[in-house]
Amino acid sequence: MNSDLPDVKPDSSNESIIIERIQGTDGIRGPVRSIEDSTSSSPLAALLDEGVMTEEFFELYTFAYCQELLEANFASALDLVVIGWDPRDLSGRFNEAAVRGIRKAGLTAVVVDILPTPAISLYLLHVGAACAFVLTASHNPADQNGIKIFLGHSNLKLFPEDDKRLTRRCLGLNYQDLLNAPLLGELRNDQHAARMLFLDFMADPNNHWLSDNTLTGITIIVDVANGAFSPIIAELLKNVAADFVITNSDPVLGINLYSGVADLEGLDFISAEEILEGAFVGYETLAQMLNSGREQQEKLRNSSDLVLGFVFDGDGDRCFLLSYDPFQDRILVLGGDVQAFIQAKFLQQNNKWLQPPLFVNTVESDLEAGRAVQQAGFETMQCAVGDKWILWQACFCDWQARQEYYLLKITVPEFTTLLDQAKSALGQMIKNSMFDALSATRIIMSLENWIRANMGDELVISAYKYASQQQNNNFTIGSEESGHVITLAKISSEDEVTSVFIGNGFKCALNSLAAILALRVPKNTAEFFAWLKNPYPSGFQKSLPVYYVDKSLLDEGSVLRKELKEMLLSELKWTKMEVEIVKREEEPEMLLLRVLEKGLPAAAVFVRNSGTEDKLALYLRGREDLSKRLEALAGKIYPFLLSSFKSKTSLMAQAERTVLLCVKDGARQLSDLNLKNITNISSERLLHEMNSRQKLIRKNAELWNITELGLNFLNNSERSEKI
Repeated sequence: MNSDLPDVKPDSSNESIIIERIQGTDGIRGPVRSIEDSTSSSPLAALLDEGVMTEEFFELYTFAYCQELLEANFASALDLVVIGWDPRDLSGRFNEAAVRGIRKAGLTAVVVDILPTPAISLYLLHVGAACAFVLTASHNPADQNGIKIFLGHSNLKLFPEDDKRLTRRCLGLNYQDLLNAPLLGELRNDQHAARMLFLDFMADPNNHWLSDNTLTGITIIVDVANGAFSPIIAELLKNVAADFVITNSDPVLGINLYSGVADLEGLDFISAEEILEGAFVGYETLAQMLNSGREQQEKLRNSSDLVLGFVFDGDGDRCFLLSYDPFQDRILVLGGDVQAFIQAKFLQQNNKWLQPPLFVNTVESDLEAGRAVQQAGFETMQCAVGDKWILWQACFCDWQARQEYYLLKITVPEFTTLLDQAKSALGQMIKNSMFDALSATRIIMSLENWIRANMGDELVISAYKYASQQQNNNFTIGSEESGHVITLAKISSEDEVTSVFIGNGFKCALNSLAAILALRVPKNTAEFFAWLKNPYPSGFQKSLPVYYVDKSLLDEGSVLRKELKEMLLSELKWTKMEVEIVKREEEPEMLLLRVLEKGLPAAAVFVRNSGTEDKLALYLRGREDLSKRLEALAGKIYPFLLSSFKSKTSLMAQAERTVLLCVKDGARQLSDLNLKNITNISSERLLHEMNSRQKLIRKNAELWNITELGLNFLNNSERSEKI
């Protein structure tokens, strides 16, 4: 199975399927296949039996959610639904199928074509659509696709309760009935309008911090991952007065292939050797940065000039920032934690707060990032993995600011009663961990509709304007280490101003650059680049992935989960420290152990299934002085995960084993790896994930070798099969 797809093998008749959610952390994504190449009789059977999504499934999924909104009276017939995509579907069949689903449900499909995710969700708000579909698999390989959903009015992504309802609806649909259904809704093409809205949005100085006169001597190399920024990036950069070069902007070459953020995750820097003859050979952006940096090396050491890189993911909502270090001849990698901290320091210097500003990050972040931000005067909050949880906190803070304004202006007892009811309903949702984007949005909309009807539109417009002021809304920065960094932006229409919180890679890049230029003291010296690499005393941070897994093995109650928990508890018996098992209701299958010293967090170790890729991972976070202990723990736990959690039915896992057996007794060329006869797998992806991600094999010139970890994994796997 792969990515967001459910790791189950039920009977393909819908009545026998018992499954809560077919979605993962951020919508649904996974391998795609044309129906002609599938052996299943229906799109649901292909999903559940084969682990693939056909174009018919895309039609069924968008139809089902539009039905959901209509039956909930959140949408009416012919209301607008915005739909756009990244460029991975070169045939257009999946995109067209998703559009058909909207129209068959009786809603108007507003097509915006290829645009980054932030542009599509922005257009949703601009036209007042019921929802937006973004067809993308984000940073995943080109053989995968997926669907993200943004809800109208609030711009929230779907939460677990929304996912469960949509799953039930999908499982209850008869595709044959849908296949023969007429197109009831209209079709509208708003590609140009949506494109211009995003260009204007990013040109607005309210929506980024970079001034026009700060970029003299700055060379920027932009990696758009052959993705959604490809058709628009040149126009966006026209507003940035810098010397820039665009790389990886041809989708035909393969989205995210030797490009994008995914391969940079977990790295602090990349050496010249790795770029020229190591793991990053063939990465155009890195090669261009290295060449440009070396050409200007002496100048870069003695001036304020910089060679930087903006690196996006396939759908454009994430960004990593790169910088050539002329003193060490290497590329520094600034992930979400570092960028968020630098942006927070910039805001601290440039704002006076009426209340402590709120900084939100996830459990994947470096523990020391949160501590450093606290020392800078921010209130901190940690949430589960996924930018939808950050968006929830941002929207909730924005609602609280509007609520504060309403209480100042409205004294009618009926309003107080309605407000108390709304607060109680939202409070129960949070208390019971029954997160539901549709219900939350309807609760707030209902109250504001009452205000419009009884107090006039102007009061609501004024409340939104009030909340959009940074000092009135204590949400300041939300970040994921993976490159989502979310800050306040604004969308204006006549006299209306509305807060906008969107994962936006381009906005993040500009804000990080503005913050670096404002904060750099001294100018370009070895000390400056050391600060840029570590702007706060970073802790220990390591993430170790296991690909092609059976995700059900980490479910609560499973035998392997119990064994894993006992191993972790045994390994974490550290002197003068306590261990607590933390359960996060947003993600109950995650196994999270927190290590405390004198009541304060010292380390965190957790294992979780990825909601976006076909993997689970071991995450280790902690103080730097605990690095040896955490490395030792990883040395025992990671091999156990590799040998125990692989899916026995995964074609990729079977191919992985084939490769390891081939190289077990000596180095082999690619042609000797016996991959030609294995169909329905990407050998390029397989070798990349075995080499760069799991470190099971390594490449030396044209030969593939097994690593000690790979040999250990193979031997353990063979022993476990004999038991």
